[in-house]
Amino acid sequence: MDDQRKRTIIAEIENWRRNHLLPEHYCIFLLNLYTEGDRPNTPASAGGNERMGTAPSVLSGKVNSTSSVTNTYAPRTVSPVTGKMVVAWLLGAFVIAGLILLAFHFNRFQTPMQITIFACFALVFYILGLVYRRSAPPLTHLFLALSFGILIAGGVYCIQKMDGSLPFILFYLGFVCMLLCISAIVFGYAYLLYAGLLGLAILYGITTVHRVGIDYTWWTSELYWVPLACLLTGMGFLMNKANSKWAGVFAVCGLAFFFGAEIQALYIPAAKRDMIQLLLFIKVFIASILFFFTRGYWYAWLRL
Repeated sequence: MDDQRKRTIIAEIENWRRNHLLPEHYCIFLLNLYTEGDRPNTPASAGGNERMGTAPSVLSGKVNSTSSVTNTYAPRTVSPVTGKMVVAWLLGAFVIAGLILLAFHFNRFQTPMQITIFACFALVFYILGLVYRRSAPPLTHLFLALSFGILIAGGVYCIQKMDGSLPFILFYLGFVCMLLCISAIVFGYAYLLYAGLLGLAILYGITTVHRVGIDYTWWTSELYWVPLACLLTGMGFLMNKANSKWAGVFAVCGLAFFFGAEIQALYIPAAKRDMIQLLLFIKVFIASILFFFTRGYWYAWLRL
């Protein structure tokens, strides 16, 4: 193809691009195809008329040599600044500035004021999660993470600052775990229920480790965990027809509770490591048998 004809085709493609006769990526593809990655110099416009709907004529070699040409590929236009955009930017700037001030002067506030600040931020992020749960789910996950992160970190910080006891901290964390379980039903996110139930399992293990450690025997430790595991797993199987998603969460958490006694025994000096290993092997064998005979349920729950 001679240079004059190629320049004319390139000029026509640029005309399509400016007038949106073809999608942007199609025009870029054609320009790269005809210029071979290096755009040749094209003459200035010889006429002021730009034709509409001339794509077939160019591809067949019949082009208008009077099409206007630009020496550079014009970028896409930037959206104009609106009042809402300015307000959003200013609001974001004020929020960031407020957070910076709070970070530098937070320790100067009294403890009740600090508790109020933590509670307000956690509540605002939680409400934002509710607002955006349908229109922007990724933002909902972010707001929920911020809300519960503030609840946990801020709550423990304030309790420790008030010289709160360990049982009170555990009670507060248990309340947060219950709130996670309730939020799972409100938002419909299974991972919130996982976090709540597994968090309760950790708190249960911490609160009972001292009691189990007194005159430790392996069967006494199993009595603290196996009934709970059976209860949760049974709830999972019973809920399978009503709601398979929540049923899977209960069953998986019940399986985790099934190994809770051995995990707790690792923190009890009187527990023998050989006995822990033997119990783990036995439980893995029992769980594998249960998994095999109930694989129809597990495949649906775990998306296998």
